[in-house]
Parts: sequence; C-alpha cells; structure tokens
Amino acid sequence: MIAFLEGIVAQAGCDAVIKVGGSVGLDVRLSAVSADRLPPVGEKVHLFTHLTVREDNWSLYGFVDQKERSMFRLLITVSGVGPKVAMGMLSKASGDDIATALRMADEKALVRLPGIGKKSAARLIVELGKNIPESFLEGTSLDASADSTLPAGKMTEAVSVLQAMGLAPAAAEQALLKARQSNPEISEDLEGWVRAALRGV
Repeated sequence: MIAFLEGIVAQAGCDAVIKVGGSVGLDVRLSAVSADRLPPVGEKVHLFTHLTVREDNWSLYGFVDQKERSMFRLLITVSGVGPKVAMGMLSKASGDDIATALRMADEKALVRLPGIGKKSAARLIVELGKNIPESFLEGTSLDASADSTLPAGKMTEAVSVLQAMGLAPAAAEQALLKARQSNPEISEDLEGWVRAALRGV
C-alpha cells in the first residue's frame, strides 16, 4: 500500500518519526541497523516501507534498503514469526547473514537471534532455506552454486547421497561446494566427492 516515503527525520531511533508533506509526522518502526543509518534529525531521508494492518492497529515499518525489506517480508511469511520478531532478527543480523544461515541450515546461528527458539529456527529453515533470492547470496561462498560449470546432475545426486546419511539439503550442498572449491576436479568422482564433503562437515 505504501511502497516508500521521503521526508525529514523529526525523531531518530528505532521508533522514528518522519515528517512528510510539511505537516504530517509518521511513526515508522526501524531495525537497529536501519536506525543507525538514519541521517541526523532535520535531514531528508528515503525509506522503503511495509504496512501491516490489523483491526486495532496499523504499523508502518521502514528500511533503508530494499534487501532488508525483502528479508523482512520473507520472514513474516513463516508461522510464528511476526513483524516484531522479524525486526528483532534484523536488528541483530543483516539480511545477508540471515539468508546464509537459512541456506546452510545453521540452526545455531538462528537461535542466537532474539525471539527464535529451536522450533522456530527449524521452521524457518524448512520453509525458507530453498527460497532465498540469489541477490542475498551474491559475493558469498554460497554464490558458487550459481557457477555454470557445476555439473547440476551430479550435484543433485551427491546431495541425495548426503541426505540419505542424515544431512540437511542446504548443509549437504554447502559441504559439496566447499569440497569442490578445494579440488575442482573432484566432482567427476561421485564417491570421492561425497567422502571429501563428509570430511568437511
């Protein structure tokens, strides 16, 4: 409904007030990361926004960049993760860090975030682990999965073998990519590739 806003910072912090149109002040909730990146009071700001509407409350959430908003919107699609929890997560970790934890099935990293227990972490990984936009993974080790020289069929087969051994799909994929980075030719030998991936787990 409200994609973005431009205005003057009237009050800084996580519960910011942005003056728009010269005479209207909007309450905007920000993560600690976004709040730290706000310009000083009196300066102009551009924020991407997400509006949540309930019977008794309308809340406007602000983000300094679209990637943070995209992660927020992904997180709140998961049952039990509402806007407050999602903002708490983004206050302690960047969208890229959360994306990496989800893709690697790193429950420990997720549990360290406020409002996330073991069950919530497991649910996040199951529901979002394979739905992370590639833009979040660019420049990370996981970006290697986009390597056009990677034998996709063999990768799928190797992941299946590791899954049968009890590894989560994302963790299996990451272990295989790491093994291949150390020895690019290893993917030609499925058995050797799997053994090398297991050694790195």
